[in-house]
Amino acid sequence: MKAIITGATGFLGSHLVHYLEKQGYQVLALGRNEVKGRKLNSTQTRFKVVDLTHESHVIAGFETADVIFHCAAFSSAWGSKEAFYLANVAATRHVLKAAKHHHIKRCVYVSSTSVYFNFTDKLDIKESQVLTSGFANEYAKTKYLGEQVMLNECGDTEVVIIRPRGIVGEGDTSIFPRILTLLDKGFFPLIAQGRALVDITYVKNVAHALYLAGTAPKINKHCFNISNDEPMTVNTLINLLTRHTHQTVRFLPISYAILANIARVMEVIAKAFNAKEPLLTCYGAGLLAKSQTLDINAAKTRLGYSPIYDLEHGIKQYFNSEPPC
Repeated sequence: MKAIITGATGFLGSHLVHYLEKQGYQVLALGRNEVKGRKLNSTQTRFKVVDLTHESHVIAGFETADVIFHCAAFSSAWGSKEAFYLANVAATRHVLKAAKHHHIKRCVYVSSTSVYFNFTDKLDIKESQVLTSGFANEYAKTKYLGEQVMLNECGDTEVVIIRPRGIVGEGDTSIFPRILTLLDKGFFPLIAQGRALVDITYVKNVAHALYLAGTAPKINKHCFNISNDEPMTVNTLINLLTRHTHQTVRFLPISYAILANIARVMEVIAKAFNAKEPLLTCYGAGLLAKSQTLDINAAKTRLGYSPIYDLEHGIKQYFNSEPPC
């Protein structure tokens, strides 16, 4: 079997490269980071620098393969509309066109559970509950639009969509680093005693789910929620993390309304000065305050998915291991 992986030098993509190698795949790894990419080269994997935002580059860079895993994305709570659209919608269209050009049978698209989030509590979310408007940010909106490109423009190419929830593990540059940055300030904002439920996923379990999505029969145009199937409160998650950092947590009880207003002010200031992402965004405040858990029964029954590693293992690996490339 031969697979093409976009975003192969990123967090999820690099883990997927190594997972597929263990399954005996030949891999064409595509990305923009040549330094990281060279580290992926092996007897089974070849790395190419490809900019997915240019259609001609994508078609020229792709080859015949059995499956594409489209992991590349501009994944952030902060950035311009143009940057999100180019990376998450236009690039997805280019990948799909390349799949058709090279007669690649299946394309597995990594979407996001942000397509469900509208600043309300939602438990046991099913794949059919995706929003069509009122998205929390441009990232969520463009991931939804990327899904629509895949589903509506696929032609004869089989398309499978996975929506992993909160990917963490060794190499994570988003979730755990943001939480730890707040903890380093000496306090952690706690809304409603930290009772909001979070549902996160260890990166190697996501790689396993992707492998299954690339091989399972009769799943064309199906979407699958993926998580560790271990919902826990924000309070519990923070305590798990601080067991490894040996920090004493000082929780700061605060109402969601106040925290959201603080986040809005920080966003306004950051935008006014064209600054980097603020310490707290409205989206981040919402994630701390609102419960969101997934129903993953479809992945269990149609893909045969179940988490290989528990979350405690993933947290240990984050603190004790180097990222895969």
